[in-house]
Amino acid sequence: MRYTGNMPTIHGKNFIWTHLEKPAVDDVMEIAKNCDLHPLVADELLRPTFRPKMEVYDSYIYLILHFPRFDARDSSHGAEIDFIIGKDFFITTQYTRMPALEQFISECETDKRKLKQYLSSEGELLYYALSRLFEDSFRELEKMDKIISAMENIIFKERNRDYVEDISLLRREILDFRRTIHPQQSVLRSLEEEGKAFFGKDMQPYISRIIGDYLRIWHILENHKETVEALHETNESLLSLRTSEITKNLTIMAFVTFPLTLLAALFGMNTNVLPIVGQPHDFWIIVGIMLAGIAGMFVFFRWKKWI
Repeated sequence: MRYTGNMPTIHGKNFIWTHLEKPAVDDVMEIAKNCDLHPLVADELLRPTFRPKMEVYDSYIYLILHFPRFDARDSSHGAEIDFIIGKDFFITTQYTRMPALEQFISECETDKRKLKQYLSSEGELLYYALSRLFEDSFRELEKMDKIISAMENIIFKERNRDYVEDISLLRREILDFRRTIHPQQSVLRSLEEEGKAFFGKDMQPYISRIIGDYLRIWHILENHKETVEALHETNESLLSLRTSEITKNLTIMAFVTFPLTLLAALFGMNTNVLPIVGQPHDFWIIVGIMLAGIAGMFVFFRWKKWI
């Protein structure tokens, strides 16, 4: 690793790779002067940009991409990485920590074999850097898939538990992932079109592979989205079924106890004449009538196939 000012640089075959992290104004001005960057590009390097984009200038390509960055306390959100690819320079800029990119840089610094492989040209360095970042996204999708599979099994085993909050967290994570990834499709298509003229035909298979990785991520996200939506509907159906069963049981209990309440009210009336009352074994006769009423209600419910 060598330095230009306080900026770390790595020397490739015919170019220099400079990596900036939360660049200061002085660093950006020095880079802009040495690489003849447009003032608008220099200005954008000073702060994160809301959406990805690609701009082609006379001697370089300015590429802005966002990748999901996962935080255990705050689900996921997009982290921006800027690429400026020239004929004899390669600049990357990050504004938040990206472990996948930092590990890639570390490998280029310490492993001479990978340094020779990754930095044989500006186009190949772009390919390997993006591949590493997409690979990190694949790993996060695999983790998400395991969570979805586990939740699917649990929902059907423990039908009485409410998983609305857990499913909502998963839906938010997928939504954040999709919001970060989706805008990149048009940018990568532009890279495919403009890359032919800028990098040459030899770079075309690398760009196609990058787009293929992106499409795989998008299709997996779509599948996760549909699966989680189905889990949400299943959970809602199971909760609704549980509520219906509880309501049915309470209704049956109310009707079963109805004869008891009716008879108790009748024989509790303060009238001069009450049948059965005063006769021998009147208490047991009344209890027998109550039990017969309960049995009759159970027979009726069985006949209707309500229980």
